[in-house]
Amino acid sequence: MATKQERIEAILNALKTATVDIQGLSVVSPDGMMIVNMLGDGDGDTGAAMGAAVGSLGSRVAETLRLGGFEEQTIRGANSSILLFDIESSAYLMLKIAANSNLGLVLLEAREAKGKLATIFS
Repeated sequence: MATKQERIEAILNALKTATVDIQGLSVVSPDGMMIVNMLGDGDGDTGAAMGAAVGSLGSRVAETLRLGGFEEQTIRGANSSILLFDIESSAYLMLKIAANSNLGLVLLEAREAKGKLATIFS
């Protein structure tokens, strides 16, 4: 049987190959620790810490404004964007996507992967 790490990596590998728009991805813990890093950037620890901070802020905003539980957040930059998805309040799925991405397809694939990851983290 595959380890938890191997199962997470398999889901992320499948997501990365689902569309060319995904430049990198990771799964991070709410306390800013890297669980799986496929971002491709130099400093995964910094990315994990920032992802967790964004997720925490998103959760706080959703709670304060009574939006319901935090589910996902988008940060759009001039060159690329970051998508962050809550996984059962146990982790975050973070994607870096190209600026001209097919956002509908990326969201469809990412939400499907999030559901698969939720079975691991629940």
